[in-house]
Amino acid sequence: MHKLTGPLLLLGSGADAASIRYATGFSAPDAVVYLRWKRRQWLVVPVLEISRARAATSGVTVLSPLDLALSKTARRDVGAWMLALLARLRCRRVCVTPSFPVGTARRLERRGLRLRVLAGAVFPEREIKSSREIEKISAVQRAAVAALRRAIRCLRAARIAPDRRLLWHGRVLTSEALQLEIGMELLRQGCQPGDIIAACGEQAVNPHACGAGPLQAGQPIVMDIFPRHATTGYWGDLTRTVVKGRAAPALRRAHQAVDAAQKAALGRVKAGVAVATVHRAAEAVFRRRGYATDLRGPVPRGFIHGTGHGVGLEIHEAPTLAAVPGRLKAGQIVTVEPGLYYPGLGGIRREDTILVTRRGWRYLAPCQVPREV
Repeated sequence: MHKLTGPLLLLGSGADAASIRYATGFSAPDAVVYLRWKRRQWLVVPVLEISRARAATSGVTVLSPLDLALSKTARRDVGAWMLALLARLRCRRVCVTPSFPVGTARRLERRGLRLRVLAGAVFPEREIKSSREIEKISAVQRAAVAALRRAIRCLRAARIAPDRRLLWHGRVLTSEALQLEIGMELLRQGCQPGDIIAACGEQAVNPHACGAGPLQAGQPIVMDIFPRHATTGYWGDLTRTVVKGRAAPALRRAHQAVDAAQKAALGRVKAGVAVATVHRAAEAVFRRRGYATDLRGPVPRGFIHGTGHGVGLEIHEAPTLAAVPGRLKAGQIVTVEPGLYYPGLGGIRREDTILVTRRGWRYLAPCQVPREV
C-alpha cells in the first residue's frame, strides 16, 4: 500500500468513493467516513448501512453514528462523525486528498486538527489490476460489446426515408431510441447504463455530446458505451462509429485514418513504453494524412483529446495516454481511442479497452463492427 507520513482520512463521496471501495470493498449511495491509521482501518456509515457494511468488509472496524455516542442532530452530520472518530482514537493529524471538502477541512482545523493534502494518488497500486479485477472489467467490456451489437442490429433493420432520416418499426429512429436499446441490453447484462452516447453527424463534433433527435443516413453515428457493473462497481468503455448507407469519400477517408491511428497507437503499447509515445503514434498518422488539429478556434477541430485513459473503479483513472510524463506498466487497463472532429464532417472515434502486458497488450473483449451498415 501507499506509504503515508500520517493517518489517511477520506470522505466517501465524490472522487474518494472509489478509493474507499478499493480499500474496504464497501460502497454506499450516502457519504461514509474512512480512516486508516497504524495498519488499522475504520469505516463510519449510516445506521441503515451498518449490517451491509460489516458483511461486505474484512479487517475493518465498522461503526455507526450511534457507536460514536453522537446526539440526534450530530448523527446526520458527517463532519461530526469525523470529529468523534478522531477524538475517540486521539488522532490529531490526518492526510486528505485534494477533493476533500474545503468547508469540512476548515471545520477540522478549527478543532485543532492538522491536515496535509496528498500530492499523489491515495492508492497508486490501483493502477495495476489483479487477475480478479481483470475478469471483472472484462465482464463489463463484454456487456458493452453485446450492447453495441444490439445497436448495430437496430441500425441494420432501419430503412432510409426519402428525407434521409432512419425509420425503424414504422417510426423515426432517434438518438434517444438507440440509447434506450443500448441501455436495455446493458441492464440485461447486469450493468448500469450511465450516459450513453449515440450522436449523429454535426452533434458528434463534440466528443461528449450524447446525441438527440433523428438519426440520418450517410452521417457518422458515434456510439460510446461506458457501463458500470451493478455489483462489482467496475467500468468498461467501448466506442465505434458507423454510417447507415454509403459514406461520402471524405468521411470514409477520415474513418480509415482513425482506424490506422488506433492501430499505430496499439502497436506501441507494452510495459515500459512512455505514454506519450503511444499518443504521438496516433498523432503522427493524422499528421501524415493531412488532418490538422486546431484547439484555439471557436470550435476545436481535429484530434482534440488524449489517446486514452485508465479504467477501473472509475471510468477515468490513471494512467493518461497523452503528451504527459509516465510509462505503461504490465497489469494496467487502458483505453486506446483516437478520434477526428470537424464541423461539416462530423465526429469519428474508435475505442477499445485493453490490458497492458509485459510484451504488448490484449483485448478485454474484441469487437468487430463494419463502418457501413
